[in-house]
Amino acid sequence: MPSKHRVILSVLVLGSLWPQALLRAATPPAPGAEPAAAPAAAAGAPAAPAMLQRPTRVHHFMDKENVSLHSFNFAMMLADVATTQRALQVPGTRELNPLAKSPSGLVALKVAGFTAGLSLAYMLHQTGHHKAERFIPLVFGIPSGAAAAHNAGIHR
Repeated sequence: MPSKHRVILSVLVLGSLWPQALLRAATPPAPGAEPAAAPAAAAGAPAAPAMLQRPTRVHHFMDKENVSLHSFNFAMMLADVATTQRALQVPGTRELNPLAKSPSGLVALKVAGFTAGLSLAYMLHQTGHHKAERFIPLVFGIPSGAAAAHNAGIHR
């Protein structure tokens, strides 16, 4: 996938998730609003068992699943770099991305993409968007894998 499409996809993902996080953070509780069980608890009556809930367990950012997803992303980007360099050795081929014309530019672009994906996933983790956090490495890794597969098909 061309990098222009990656940028557009990243903007769409960020644009759809940020307003939700901002609304949660910016919406204060109504003044004087108390939970329904508060008056009974204040009077000394025991809380109803149905009202007690266990807190949900929040996973650590670098748990096994995230490590494997980000490793997949890294491997796909590495495969894209390797197959691009191999494909450019074939006479008549050229790099279409102007930022990746040189080998160092391509590596820098992939490092920046991996770092952006990792940072975006961490930001989503911090704001409680855990499903989206798991999705980000796939958004960055699958297009790189597709580019690697395309480049691997270019032969002398």
